[in-house]
Amino acid sequence: MSIPFLPSLRDMVFLLVSALFVLGAVDGGSVFLTRMSVPDAARQAGYAAAAAAENQPTTRQTAMVAFRAARKDAATRNLVVRPKDFTLYPDGRVTLTADRTAPTMLLHRISALRHLTDVSVTVTVSKYAPAIWKRG
Repeated sequence: MSIPFLPSLRDMVFLLVSALFVLGAVDGGSVFLTRMSVPDAARQAGYAAAAAAENQPTTRQTAMVAFRAARKDAATRNLVVRPKDFTLYPDGRVTLTADRTAPTMLLHRISALRHLTDVSVTVTVSKYAPAIWKRG
C-alpha cells in the first residue's frame, strides 16, 4: 500500500507566495494598461462631443447634445463622464473628466489598495481630431 504524496508546509507556502506574486503582476498590468488607455479614450469622447456641437450656438441645449454624444462614446469605451465635469466653450472646445476602474482580481478586494484601480483624467479638445499621419 503506497502513501499518496502530501506536499510539505514549505511547498504550500511557496505555492501561495507564487500565486500572490502572479496575481499582483496581472493586477499591476491591468492598472498600467488602464492608465495608458484612459486619456486616449477620453479624448475620443471629447471629439465626439465637439463634433456634435459643431456649427451650433453655445446654448444649454447644445451643451446637453454634446454631453450625450460624449457619454455615448465614453460608454462604448467603459468610461464614465459626469455632467458636472463637462464644459462646452463658445469656440467649440470641450473639457471633460472621464473615469474608469481597472479590472483586477486582487487589488479591488483590499480596501487600502482599492484607490489604485481608479483612473480619472481631464482632457480639453478642440473641434477636430489632429491628423496623425500627413501624406506629403
